[in-house]
Amino acid sequence: MSAPLNSVPQSSSSSLKLLDDLSVSPYPAVLLGSSLILKGAASSKPSPVGVESGSSVKISRALAVKPSRASCFTFGAANLLGAWVIYDGEPINGAGFNFAWSSLYLIVNGTASFKSLFRGKVSPLALSVLALGNAGLYGKKFFWPSNSLAQF
Repeated sequence: MSAPLNSVPQSSSSSLKLLDDLSVSPYPAVLLGSSLILKGAASSKPSPVGVESGSSVKISRALAVKPSRASCFTFGAANLLGAWVIYDGEPINGAGFNFAWSSLYLIVNGTASFKSLFRGKVSPLALSVLALGNAGLYGKKFFWPSNSLAQF
């Protein structure tokens, strides 16, 4: 006998179960939020204007580096708040909140993260990949909350 057309192999089924479990878990949001907070805390402030000749050019380049400290702290705090909403027992609302803030992070910092790769910085791209993963996980849970593995 052949397997039904809608059956999923066992290894694929366990991967789908893991993704479904992660979409109601606060851990992906905590990972992104804490990574953003740490990135914001570790980034240095630009030096004040007039410290050395030509400093305004250096400062304008430093300000153009994304994600900025304010961006890291804002999006990090928002993702941690969304993780708290999920932890507090509202996985659908928390998923929607985290989807929205992860998508906004990608809109604000996504293009600059690819450009920073050419400057030898990998962390902005890694943060964008985390945000993309969170947007995918939580977006699926928010827009299709009733989908379960039984329907696959």
